[in-house]
Amino acid sequence: MKKWIITSAAVCGLIVSPLAADHLKDSLHGLLKKKEETPSMVNLEGLDLNGRAKPIAPKTRSSKAVIATVDGHKIIKKEADIYLAKRTKGKIKDFDLLPKKQRMELVKELALPILLAEHAQKELSAEEKEAVISRAWMQKAVMDAKVPEEELKSAYEKIKAQATAKNPLQQFPPYEKIKDRIKLQVGEQQVIRKLLRGVDISVDPSPTDQIIGHVGMFPVSRDEVNKALQKMTQGKMTWATLPPSDKQRVLQMIAPAKLAALNAESGLTKQQKDAVLANYWMQKSLAQTKVSEDEVKKRYAKIKKMSQKSKRKQKLPPLSEIEKSLKMQIAQEKIVGKLIKQAHIKLK
Repeated sequence: MKKWIITSAAVCGLIVSPLAADHLKDSLHGLLKKKEETPSMVNLEGLDLNGRAKPIAPKTRSSKAVIATVDGHKIIKKEADIYLAKRTKGKIKDFDLLPKKQRMELVKELALPILLAEHAQKELSAEEKEAVISRAWMQKAVMDAKVPEEELKSAYEKIKAQATAKNPLQQFPPYEKIKDRIKLQVGEQQVIRKLLRGVDISVDPSPTDQIIGHVGMFPVSRDEVNKALQKMTQGKMTWATLPPSDKQRVLQMIAPAKLAALNAESGLTKQQKDAVLANYWMQKSLAQTKVSEDEVKKRYAKIKKMSQKSKRKQKLPPLSEIEKSLKMQIAQEKIVGKLIKQAHIKLK
């Protein structure tokens, strides 16, 4: 298993169930602070007959050893060790030194990115995958784009002038306040210009039933144009009903998305694609998971009781203020719990 599993387990704020993470954190914290207990039986292993005790080296495996499998996917010890060191802030660095229960909890956390990517690959449509991966590539390209300060200020003045022309009384925000938003817009325009540079976009004079045009050397199908038109015109137009004068313009409008999708194939690693698809699948699942008001009230009552017991000085916000976050948390726990329950996780 590659290094991405370790980093993926901590991203997006949705990979690890809050309760599961807290449970493991408490267990590890207890392990760090645990005092020696008197054993019920005397362990004679390591005793020197001459009266000197032999140091007993803890049993630990090679960093390349497989410490668990998740639906057939292997997790090696090195990955678990690195993740464990992060979870304990460097206090415990060897997976094999954990009790079996804590080893399983840690493996469950490492398993989640694998399970999310697995479900995303199975359950998302080809169109969803392409759109998500394309958008991720575009976001990455925009973030990497270098936009000069002068260009940003020029764009700001242009936007400000347009807004003032429409409404002279409108108070326009200062440059520093919206600088980042402008940078994203200008960066996106820069990436699109770069994508389209030297690319010939044409409508085929004798289109077939499937291919109606080309973006550079890449064919454009009737189906993909109709899907784009469905969104653009709310289903009012199709390629067949589109006026001939508008067909070239429509191809130019969809060309950036097509070129971004093609660039994403080589511009993102498999691990990056898996991560963005897993995140999208989780967000989609969260939106579809039902959480009742009764569940939210019970969760709030539980938190309130814990808060009172701990005698925290910080006042607990009213339910109305944290209701949405509690619903999200409960939905997440349901999804994660189901994934773990259905998965075949085996410690080695």
